[in-house]
Amino acid sequence: MSPSRTVKPPLPEVLFKTGSKSFELERILRRRGHGEQHFLAIRRQPGREPVPVFLQALSLRGGDHSPSRDPRARLQETLALSRLLEHPRIARLYGGHEVGDLLFFEWEGVPGCTLDDVAMLPLVYVHSYSESFLVHVGLQLASLLGFLHGRTDARGAPLGFVHRDLHPQGIRFGPEGALALTDLGDVLSRMPGRVPSSITRPHGEVYYGAPEVLFGEGADARSDLFSLGLILLELATGLHLYSLPRALMGDLEARLTDADAKRVFQGMLVAAQAGRGSGEYADVVVHAAAYRPEDLESLMARLSSGLRAILHRLLRREPSERYATAEELEVDLRAHAARLGGDYGGAEAAEEFQRALAKTSPLLEAFQTDVGAFPPGSVLHLPTPAV
Repeated sequence: MSPSRTVKPPLPEVLFKTGSKSFELERILRRRGHGEQHFLAIRRQPGREPVPVFLQALSLRGGDHSPSRDPRARLQETLALSRLLEHPRIARLYGGHEVGDLLFFEWEGVPGCTLDDVAMLPLVYVHSYSESFLVHVGLQLASLLGFLHGRTDARGAPLGFVHRDLHPQGIRFGPEGALALTDLGDVLSRMPGRVPSSITRPHGEVYYGAPEVLFGEGADARSDLFSLGLILLELATGLHLYSLPRALMGDLEARLTDADAKRVFQGMLVAAQAGRGSGEYADVVVHAAAYRPEDLESLMARLSSGLRAILHRLLRREPSERYATAEELEVDLRAHAARLGGDYGGAEAAEEFQRALAKTSPLLEAFQTDVGAFPPGSVLHLPTPAV
C-alpha cells in the first residue's frame, strides 16, 4: 500500500508585486468599459498584517481612453478628491501602482456585500424588504450625498461635488447595516487644476443615470438624488424604471413629443462621441424620456402612500421638480420613519438582511441550474460544479 500523501492547496495567484508589497487575488469582481477591471485582493508585506483591498485596474494603452481621461491624471485627481472626502463611510484611496500597461488604484477594502446583492435576493427568494429597511437605506445614502454635496474648500467656497455614478455595485452594505461608498472615480468637482472633459459625455452606470445625464445635459446634486431614487425603487419592488415590464419600445417611442425625441437624439449623439452609443444605451435613453408618473405608480402599487410620494418626487424627470438637496430628502424620510414607528437602525437592517439571506441560501443551487449563476463578485455566487 502506498503511503498517504498530503495534498497541498494551490498557491494564491499574485496579481503583482511592488517593492516589499505583494497583492494576492481574492476575487475577480467585474469588467467595465475601456479595459477597466475590478478585483478584491490581499495586500501582504513582511512584518505586517495582511490587508484586504479593492483594486481598480485601468489600461494605460492610449487607444483605450481619451486624453482628458488619462489614467495617471485621473489618479492624481482622485487622490486629491479622496483627501477632501475623508469620512468613515467613504472608502479611502491609498495610492496607485503602475504595472506594465495597467495602472492599479488601491482602495480601502470595505467589509460587507454590495447593495446589488441586497437587491438581488428577491430574485431567488420571493420576499419584500420592510419599509423601515428601505427608509434606513435611503437615510444612509442621503446622509452620504449631503456630506459630499456640501464640501467646501479652506475658504468655505463650495467645491460643487456631484457623484455622477451612484449605483448598487459601488455601495457596500456592512455587517452592522451601515452603508458605505466605495467608488469615487467619476465625481464632478470644481477643484483647482482639474482637467475637464473635452465633450459633455454620459457618466456612470447607464441604468442608474438621471435623464438629464443620459441626454448629455450635465449633472448636479439633483441628478445624484434621482439615482438614489432608482436604487430605492429597485430595492422596494425588484423592478426598474428603465426596464418597464411588458413595455415595447415602439409603444414608448410613440409617447415621445418632438422635444423628447430631440433630447433622445442629443443623448445618443454625445454617447456615440464617448464610445457608448450601444443599442442598450438607446433603450435606456428612450425609457428616460418616455416614462410617466402612472408607470411609477404601477411599479409602486404595494408601497404606502408616504413612501410613494417620496419616490415620485425623487424620480421626477425634470430636476426642478425633485428634492433640491439631500438634507431636504432626509427630513421627509425621517418623518416617514416616525410614522412607521419603532426603533429601526443598522442592527435591525443587518438582521433583516441576514434573515432573508438564510431563507435564500437553500434555493440558490436550483436557481443557478434553472436561470444562471450570479456574478463571481456576488455573495450569492455559487461556483460552477466541475464536470
